[in-house]
Amino acid sequence: MTDPAPPIAALVGGSPAAAALLLDGETVIDGMSINVRGRELEPGIALLTWEQSQPAARGNPLLGRVRHTRRWTACHRAREPFWMVPAVGSTLVDVPPETQVLLIERGDGRLVLIAPLALGAMRFALRGGAEGLTLVGHTGDPWTRVATSPACLVAIGDCPLALWQRAASALAAAHPEVGLARDVPYPREADWLGWCTWDAFYQTVDEAKVVAGLESFRRIGVMPRWMILDDGWQTQERVSTGEQRLTAFAADAVKFPNGLGPLVTLTKQRYGLRSFWVWHAFQGYWGGTDARLGYQIEERLRRYDAGIVSNPPANSDWMQEVWGDLMGVVTASDIGRFFADFHANLRAQGVDGVKVDNQAALEGVAHGLGGRVALMRAYRDALEVSVTTHFGGSLINCMSCSNDMLYAARCSNSTRTSTDFWPKKPESHGLHLYTNAQVGGWFGEFVHPDWDIFQTAHPAGWFHAAGRAVSGAQVYVSDAPDHHDAAVLLALTLSDGSVPRCLDPGRPTRDCLFHDPTREPVLLKVMNRNPCGTVIGIFNACHDSAGPVAGGVSPSDHPQAEPGVSAVWLHRIARLALLEHGRHLPLALTALDWEIATMAPVVDGLAVIGLEGKLNGGGVVIAVRRQTRGASIELRDGGTLLVWCAQTLSARSARQPLEVTPATDGLVRVTIVGQGPCVLDLRW
Repeated sequence: MTDPAPPIAALVGGSPAAAALLLDGETVIDGMSINVRGRELEPGIALLTWEQSQPAARGNPLLGRVRHTRRWTACHRAREPFWMVPAVGSTLVDVPPETQVLLIERGDGRLVLIAPLALGAMRFALRGGAEGLTLVGHTGDPWTRVATSPACLVAIGDCPLALWQRAASALAAAHPEVGLARDVPYPREADWLGWCTWDAFYQTVDEAKVVAGLESFRRIGVMPRWMILDDGWQTQERVSTGEQRLTAFAADAVKFPNGLGPLVTLTKQRYGLRSFWVWHAFQGYWGGTDARLGYQIEERLRRYDAGIVSNPPANSDWMQEVWGDLMGVVTASDIGRFFADFHANLRAQGVDGVKVDNQAALEGVAHGLGGRVALMRAYRDALEVSVTTHFGGSLINCMSCSNDMLYAARCSNSTRTSTDFWPKKPESHGLHLYTNAQVGGWFGEFVHPDWDIFQTAHPAGWFHAAGRAVSGAQVYVSDAPDHHDAAVLLALTLSDGSVPRCLDPGRPTRDCLFHDPTREPVLLKVMNRNPCGTVIGIFNACHDSAGPVAGGVSPSDHPQAEPGVSAVWLHRIARLALLEHGRHLPLALTALDWEIATMAPVVDGLAVIGLEGKLNGGGVVIAVRRQTRGASIELRDGGTLLVWCAQTLSARSARQPLEVTPATDGLVRVTIVGQGPCVLDLRW
């Protein structure tokens, strides 16, 4: 048995009522409550624990003041429990309630990460105030009381990406119940174009509309390979207390008179779908599950914590007005049987995966059921066991951006990281991309971010498509029949319907990380990696900006980019530039305009950029194997390959005919006539 980690030597007493936190040999936080204790997980990373003499259902210790704070960025929950939004500021008093991660930039440029936790019986968030930061903890159940609980992680570093990665690894090592996203693959469907019925039909979906939607894709010649039958298919009933509850596992008999099985078979045989998913709520339906289904049900009044209901709008009862005051909650002791039966029924009809919604609503019905953290873990454990058993882990978690869920998603962790795509809210489109990138910063270490559906024929369709192309997430759309932009779909996909996804979660670059690009004249830049280079999505996220927003892009925008010279290809304006590491190419974008910069290192006089016309063309390049006066290039598909070469270039392929078109300044287009994977040999 190994010895426990020693108490953090840098946590020292100040006055009798306060303490200070020392990391990396300096005081990082002072004015801290003396009932906060901690230990150093590794140099520069501390785990702080809340302790007091008497068990309680609440604890609000003062975390104190972070020294030399210059500016901060936070992800917090506002007005509802389901989602986070970003916020930025310069003084700690302005840190909003329900902050679930805070990143502070100090005057010397160093960064301090503060992540409240939900690992014991108590769940914590942050809020700012005159005395600094307060940790706001509660169990969600007045009968669930504890005297100690892990409260937050604090880490210091210089690079945001390295800090997120190192701190997450340290947390997972100290608490093995926390899983890391890098250890869990995306659902297999994420590599293919998908379709979701939500914005196409909302709750009026039925069998005929599903067929009409797929038939419409076939007419334009671009087929999704998987789909989600979203809300509207289930058998549910509005009960006497006003809420709608699940009353049967079978599909609505009016909308789906033959059940789901024949429809699933039809979509796969006639339209070539590889996978068919369905939607359901975490609790069965929005108002829970009816006792007539035969499971142990507890009637619970929706009751959310002050951190949620104190946020605007002033009407704190809006969730009850939408979904009812009560919920029929399957007990923790019976939830495993519920999910197993439900999913076995779906699997028997050919269903391959589930999108599980309304997850964070569980915290509002946890009183008397052991508290929100314990109830969430019981539900999550049961859900993941069932999804793994019946669907091989194919799950999208939704309405679940509470930290008691985000640290509990171990096996099936693809998770929506922003509120919905809102077709009729132009102010939402820039915020949508900004939110997903920011939430993916820290929480992308624990879940695979899902950037949600969008509609290709929408006025912001290209803007959203560019965001999805650099997101690293699955790409799925919600086009209504005969409302498509085939050019958008073709720019996102390869000839077999697959998607060239990036390797990581899309995250903000350092130069926009501490700004709000939806309100400030700053470009939102989202960075990611491909197997053989990097990519930066650049967006004007202000929907009503008076004029162009100026900025620039550089190979050094991604901290893991190779030093030296890179070939930078701007997709929209079809321009190539050679840039030294640290040099910037100026750009100016109008409202909701966008650009994608694909960057390939120049090695031995050659840079392999990617397929022209694809939003993430660099993702098509699997490998570049350097040889004497040449290179072997492995690609996922045919098309026009862009390369930069300092010398005259020739190309050949054993399988596909090629056409080489030299251009000015070393840019060469190699046209591969066939489709599918191929290997090229380049010589000069």
